[in-house]
Amino acid sequence: MAVILIHLRGRHLARATAVALATLFFAAPAQALTPAPEAGACSLENATPATVAGIDDDFDLLLDDGRRAALSGLEFPNAPEQRAAARKRLSDWLAGRDVFIGALGAAPDRWGRTPARIFATQGSAADAPLVSVAAALLEEGRARFRPDPPAAGCAASYLAAEAPAREGHLGQWSDEAMRPVDAGAPDAAARLVHRKGMAIVFGVISSTGESRAALYLNFGEKRAENFSVVILRRNLAIFEQAGIVPRSLIGRQARVRGLIETSFGPRMQIASPAEIEIFDR
Repeated sequence: MAVILIHLRGRHLARATAVALATLFFAAPAQALTPAPEAGACSLENATPATVAGIDDDFDLLLDDGRRAALSGLEFPNAPEQRAAARKRLSDWLAGRDVFIGALGAAPDRWGRTPARIFATQGSAADAPLVSVAAALLEEGRARFRPDPPAAGCAASYLAAEAPAREGHLGQWSDEAMRPVDAGAPDAAARLVHRKGMAIVFGVISSTGESRAALYLNFGEKRAENFSVVILRRNLAIFEQAGIVPRSLIGRQARVRGLIETSFGPRMQIASPAEIEIFDR
């Protein structure tokens, strides 16, 4: 059955339309997922209807109006079996279906993709709520949160969605190479040197250091061996505005995610508060 969607304004109308859509389309098996928030940086606010024509091999959503949308903030697995399973999950759920899409960027990226947050009904019940597709995939362990700049406003909700799968070793977290690395472990440096793609590292910040260009968060005392985080001075204000004062973090537990560089021991440069979590032991 074809559905004609009118571009509705207002979150209550969007929610009503979602109920109607749920009676017409079947998604993946229903789960106890949290309904999408109706307001906020990563919410249904200002999301508009669209139809998904298909999912390509890079997990981009091909819309029937010719647009290409990317689920910003997600890193999908590289392992062939897990990658195929994640793509099948997404395709089975969304291909041929009507969704709501909210742009996370002012313009398409250099590949012509619109960084976006996507919302869809989960299940066939008449009262099925709209849920965040990204959050659902994170909860299932089909993806890891990647702190892309357009998705910075989604960091808190995406990290919360990711946590149970990460801690329970679900989905791609079952692969040892995908799990967070303990910076205090004896083999941490060796594991990080060979880490390809985004790494997640956690540990206690033991000291800080400074140079003319940067501030360093050290997770050990041996510069050439222990892990450290680099924050350029020009970016310090961004962290402080988010309530993260790097110089005050000594003794605090942190988890960071990004790319590893090994010129002066294992290091990770971060530029956004979305790339670091601070929590008490």
